[in-house]
Amino acid sequence: KITATFAEDPDWTEPEEPATDVSDTEFAPEATTTRAMIVSILARLENVTSAEDAGFADVSAGDWYATAVNWAAASGITSGTGDGNFSPNTAITREQLAAILMNYAQYKGQDVSARATLDTYNDATAISSWANDVMSWAVAEGLISGVTADTLQPQGAATRAQVAAILQRFLSE
Repeated sequence: KITATFAEDPDWTEPEEPATDVSDTEFAPEATTTRAMIVSILARLENVTSAEDAGFADVSAGDWYATAVNWAAASGITSGTGDGNFSPNTAITREQLAAILMNYAQYKGQDVSARATLDTYNDATAISSWANDVMSWAVAEGLISGVTADTLQPQGAATRAQVAAILQRFLSE
């Protein structure tokens, strides 16, 4: 015999409505993707549930992305943006995305030796000096292509649509 008793819990509160970015009518493909979002995606792929604090001044233990950021730093996937910061809510640039993906590929033990020439892109000189190698790798791997036939927009913010396409290509290899 099973019986059930229903009683009001005096400590219960109505849950907050979760923040959503997808609705019945909008995915927002042209919205930017943040640095925290990228490392969170990768951490979820790896089933990461905990990580030691990496010491970023702008990442607190209670932040929704803290575990992912700390794991990514400990794994050599990211080193932050300088001055002890990670800049989690800053839009990720296309060259930063290339760097994180190349580091993640190395973390996974993948061959990252491919390189492509970038001189066919009119804005190749806009690539940060630290990012030339990673952009060359990402283009060679077919992960990142020109926003137009002759522009890479390396310092442009990566849109959600671009990130989805790049990750789909990356994960299908």
